[in-house]
Amino acid sequence: MLFFWRIYAVAYLVFAAAILPPTLGRFSHLSPIDLIDLLVFMPIAVVGLWSAAYRHLSLPTNTWKMLLFISVFWRALFVGNIILFNDLIGKVHAGLVFLNGRMAPAAANGIMVMILAVGFVLGSFVVVPPLIALYRNAYGDESLLKLMSPMRARQTA
Repeated sequence: MLFFWRIYAVAYLVFAAAILPPTLGRFSHLSPIDLIDLLVFMPIAVVGLWSAAYRHLSLPTNTWKMLLFISVFWRALFVGNIILFNDLIGKVHAGLVFLNGRMAPAAANGIMVMILAVGFVLGSFVVVPPLIALYRNAYGDESLLKLMSPMRARQTA
């Protein structure tokens, strides 16, 4: 599993370094949410992944917990911004109209669902591992279910 984290951390760092210059070149076209994600939360993701993979960065546990908490809520805000304000629903609808004009409606709907599923999986592969890395830095290998267990709450009280 450590091998996966190391490969993913290096790939994410290369991806971040490759995307940063062209994106900053379009600085005036970026929304404030995109800028915050790019300049604040991408570095947090890189640091979290690097620390989970190589254990070079040793921050206090409460710092990792705070970064995890902020990152989880930021991801929800960022994804909501993409769906609501980047006209994702309109783009999906336009794609369906385009496909319906070229093939049978049932086939077009199936293809669009498949495209959305692939997009969801790829998007999850970019978003979820940095959050898992932050979680592992904050809580170690302790299971999230164990942390949320009512028995644990009774034992610590």
